[in-house]
Parts: sequence; C-alpha cells; structure tokens
Amino acid sequence: MNPTLHTAANGHLTMNLDGLSDADWLSLAEDLVQHQGFNRAGSPAMGLSEHIHPSFQCAEFSLAAGWDIWSGHYLLSDSVAGDVFLQKLFNQRQS
Repeated sequence: MNPTLHTAANGHLTMNLDGLSDADWLSLAEDLVQHQGFNRAGSPAMGLSEHIHPSFQCAEFSLAAGWDIWSGHYLLSDSVAGDVFLQKLFNQRQS
C-alpha cells in the first residue's frame, strides 16, 4: 500500500490509502482516536461504489473519511491545520 497525497477540489489535502486493507484502516482509525486525540462524528453512509465514514474531529480541525472504488480509503482535510496534520501522517507512513 502506497498512500498518495493530493490537493482536493476544496483546496485542501486528501490522503488516499488505495490498497489499505479494512483491518489496517480500522487500526489507523483506532490510532487516530486513542493516540492522536480525535473523536468520531457523524453517521456512515454506504453506496455501491463509495462509503462515507464518520469524520475525525479534534479541537483544531476535522478530517472527512471514506472509501471509494478509485481511491480506496481516504482522509480529506478542510483546513490548513488539517493539511499540516495529513502531511505529517503521510510522511510517517512513507518511512
């Protein structure tokens, strides 16, 4: 699994985790909640080619989360602070 980092249509970063297994996604989600200080917010929505997961929220920013057939699992920032966090997370997953 090689994550990719792109600027999304909203002008902020999205980290695509294509090829990440569901078990590894759940492990990442647990790490964000247990060790990074995030809470989950929202309800999941499921379609044939995409799933919207509850977002990850902390005091400074939130990250949208989901899965689609093109990107696999993804995290999407909505702010500069979220961009900084995703860049650091991306760099950690590269090493």
